[in-house]
Amino acid sequence: MITIRKAEPKDAPFINEVTRRAFKLYADELGPGSHVKALEEPDEVVLKDIAENYVIVADDENGKTQGSVRIKGISRDLAYLYRFGVNPKVRNGGVGSGLLQAAIDYCISKGYAAIALHTNAKYYNLARYYYGKRFYVHSTSTEKGYIRALFVKELDARKFDISPAYKE
Repeated sequence: MITIRKAEPKDAPFINEVTRRAFKLYADELGPGSHVKALEEPDEVVLKDIAENYVIVADDENGKTQGSVRIKGISRDLAYLYRFGVNPKVRNGGVGSGLLQAAIDYCISKGYAAIALHTNAKYYNLARYYYGKRFYVHSTSTEKGYIRALFVKELDARKFDISPAYKE
Protein backbone atom coordinates (compact mmCIF):
# COMPACT_ATOMS: atom_id res chain seq x y z
CA MET A 1 0.00 0.00 0.00
CA ILE A 2 1.30 3.43 -0.96
CA THR A 3 0.80 6.58 1.10
CA ILE A 4 0.89 9.91 -0.72
CA ARG A 5 1.75 12.94 1.41
CA LYS A 6 3.32 16.39 1.44
CA ALA A 7 7.09 16.20 1.86
CA GLU A 8 8.86 17.40 4.98
CA PRO A 9 12.47 18.58 5.30
CA LYS A 10 13.52 15.20 6.77
CA ASP A 11 12.50 13.60 3.45
CA ALA A 12 15.12 15.44 1.37
CA PRO A 13 17.79 12.70 1.25
CA PHE A 14 15.21 10.05 0.36
CA ILE A 15 13.66 12.25 -2.32
CA ASN A 16 17.12 12.82 -3.76
CA GLU A 17 17.89 9.09 -3.73
CA VAL A 18 14.73 8.12 -5.62
CA THR A 19 15.11 11.08 -8.00
CA ARG A 20 18.62 9.96 -8.91
CA ARG A 21 17.46 6.39 -9.54
CA ALA A 22 14.61 7.54 -11.77
CA PHE A 23 16.61 10.16 -13.65
CA LYS A 24 19.44 7.69 -14.29
CA LEU A 25 16.98 5.90 -16.59
CA TYR A 26 16.09 9.25 -18.16
CA ALA A 27 19.78 9.99 -18.79
CA ASP A 28 20.22 6.55 -20.33
CA GLU A 29 17.37 7.35 -22.75
CA LEU A 30 19.11 10.62 -23.71
CA GLY A 31 22.27 8.71 -24.56
CA PRO A 32 26.00 9.01 -23.87
CA GLY A 33 27.29 12.42 -22.89
CA SER A 34 23.89 13.66 -21.74
CA HIS A 35 23.78 16.08 -18.84
CA VAL A 36 20.87 15.68 -16.42
CA LYS A 37 20.93 18.20 -13.56
CA ALA A 38 18.70 16.02 -11.37
CA LEU A 39 21.58 13.54 -11.02
CA GLU A 40 23.80 16.19 -9.43
CA GLU A 41 21.41 18.03 -7.13
CA PRO A 42 22.48 18.31 -3.50
CA ASP A 43 19.95 17.80 -0.72
CA GLU A 44 19.94 21.59 -0.21
CA VAL A 45 18.09 22.03 -3.51
CA VAL A 46 15.42 19.58 -2.40
CA LEU A 47 15.15 21.37 0.96
CA LYS A 48 14.70 24.68 -0.86
CA ASP A 49 11.97 23.16 -3.04
CA ILE A 50 10.18 21.78 0.03
CA ALA A 51 10.32 25.22 1.65
CA GLU A 52 9.35 27.30 -1.40
CA ASN A 53 7.19 25.03 -3.56
CA TYR A 54 4.98 21.98 -3.10
CA VAL A 55 6.66 18.58 -2.95
CA ILE A 56 4.74 15.31 -2.74
CA VAL A 57 6.16 11.91 -1.82
CA ALA A 58 4.88 8.35 -2.09
CA ASP A 59 5.89 6.01 0.71
CA ASP A 60 5.53 2.23 0.73
CA GLU A 61 4.05 0.25 3.63
CA ASN A 62 7.47 0.34 5.35
CA GLY A 63 7.65 4.13 5.15
CA LYS A 64 10.33 4.07 2.42
CA THR A 65 10.01 6.80 -0.19
CA GLN A 66 9.32 5.29 -3.61
CA GLY A 67 8.61 8.43 -5.61
CA SER A 68 8.21 12.18 -5.56
CA VAL A 69 7.07 15.12 -7.62
CA ARG A 70 7.61 18.85 -7.25
CA ILE A 71 5.17 21.59 -8.25
CA LYS A 72 5.61 25.32 -8.45
CA GLY A 73 3.37 28.11 -9.55
CA ILE A 74 4.96 29.96 -12.46
CA SER A 75 2.05 32.34 -13.00
CA ARG A 76 -1.36 32.94 -11.51
CA ASP A 77 -2.90 30.38 -13.89
CA LEU A 78 -0.06 27.97 -14.61
CA ALA A 79 1.69 25.37 -12.45
CA TYR A 80 4.90 23.62 -13.44
CA LEU A 81 5.56 19.99 -12.53
CA TYR A 82 9.20 18.91 -12.25
CA ARG A 83 11.54 16.26 -10.84
CA PHE A 84 8.78 13.66 -11.13
CA GLY A 85 10.44 10.35 -10.39
CA VAL A 86 9.58 6.84 -9.25
CA ASN A 87 11.95 4.17 -7.99
CA PRO A 88 12.55 1.95 -11.06
CA LYS A 89 12.03 -1.15 -8.89
CA VAL A 90 8.35 -0.25 -8.37
CA ARG A 91 7.54 1.23 -11.79
CA ASN A 92 4.17 0.33 -13.29
CA GLY A 93 2.77 -0.33 -9.82
CA GLY A 94 0.63 2.82 -9.49
CA VAL A 95 3.12 4.99 -7.58
CA GLY A 96 3.54 7.47 -10.42
CA SER A 97 -0.17 7.63 -11.14
CA GLY A 98 -0.89 8.28 -7.46
CA LEU A 99 1.69 11.07 -7.33
CA LEU A 100 0.48 12.63 -10.56
CA GLN A 101 -3.15 12.55 -9.41
CA ALA A 102 -2.14 14.16 -6.11
CA ALA A 103 -0.30 16.87 -8.07
CA ILE A 104 -3.33 17.46 -10.30
CA ASP A 105 -5.64 17.63 -7.28
CA TYR A 106 -3.30 20.11 -5.59
CA CYS A 107 -3.20 22.32 -8.71
CA ILE A 108 -6.99 22.27 -8.99
CA SER A 109 -7.30 23.21 -5.30
CA LYS A 110 -4.97 26.18 -5.89
CA GLY A 111 -7.04 27.38 -8.85
CA TYR A 112 -4.56 26.79 -11.65
CA ALA A 113 -5.99 26.59 -15.17
CA ALA A 114 -3.25 24.27 -16.43
CA ILE A 115 -0.14 22.26 -15.56
CA ALA A 116 2.99 22.24 -17.72
CA LEU A 117 6.04 19.98 -17.67
CA HIS A 118 9.01 19.16 -19.87
CA THR A 119 10.28 15.73 -20.86
CA ASN A 120 12.38 14.08 -23.52
CA ALA A 121 10.17 13.83 -26.62
CA LYS A 122 12.01 10.68 -27.74
CA TYR A 123 11.40 8.81 -24.46
CA TYR A 124 8.45 6.91 -25.89
CA ASN A 125 7.19 5.29 -22.68
CA LEU A 126 7.21 8.57 -20.80
CA ALA A 127 5.50 10.51 -23.60
CA ARG A 128 2.88 7.77 -23.88
CA TYR A 129 2.34 7.92 -20.11
CA TYR A 130 1.60 11.67 -20.22
CA TYR A 131 -0.71 11.27 -23.21
CA GLY A 132 -2.59 8.64 -21.21
CA LYS A 133 -3.03 11.18 -18.42
CA ARG A 134 -4.56 13.70 -20.85
CA PHE A 135 -1.51 15.90 -21.31
CA TYR A 136 -0.68 17.06 -24.83
CA VAL A 137 2.50 18.34 -26.49
CA HIS A 138 2.35 22.09 -26.80
CA SER A 139 5.77 22.56 -28.42
CA THR A 140 9.30 21.21 -28.60
CA SER A 141 12.77 22.73 -28.32
CA THR A 142 16.38 21.58 -28.50
CA GLU A 143 18.15 24.18 -26.34
CA LYS A 144 19.07 21.55 -23.73
CA GLY A 145 20.77 19.36 -26.33
CA TYR A 146 17.88 16.96 -26.95
CA ILE A 147 14.31 17.18 -28.24
CA ARG A 148 12.44 18.45 -25.22
CA ALA A 149 8.64 18.42 -25.29
CA LEU A 150 6.51 20.88 -23.34
CA PHE A 151 3.48 18.91 -22.20
CA VAL A 152 0.34 20.67 -20.93
CA LYS A 153 -2.75 19.48 -19.10
CA GLU A 154 -5.67 21.88 -19.05
CA LEU A 155 -7.55 21.76 -15.77
CA ASP A 156 -10.49 23.92 -16.84
CA ALA A 157 -11.65 25.98 -19.83
CA ARG A 158 -9.93 29.24 -18.87
CA LYS A 159 -7.32 30.78 -21.13
CA PHE A 160 -3.77 30.83 -19.80
CA ASP A 161 -0.38 32.09 -20.92
CA ILE A 162 2.03 29.21 -21.53
CA SER A 163 5.08 31.42 -22.03
CA PRO A 164 6.34 31.24 -18.40
CA ALA A 165 6.93 27.50 -18.97
CA TYR A 166 9.40 28.21 -21.77
CA LYS A 167 11.89 29.43 -19.15
CA GLU A 168 11.77 26.24 -17.10
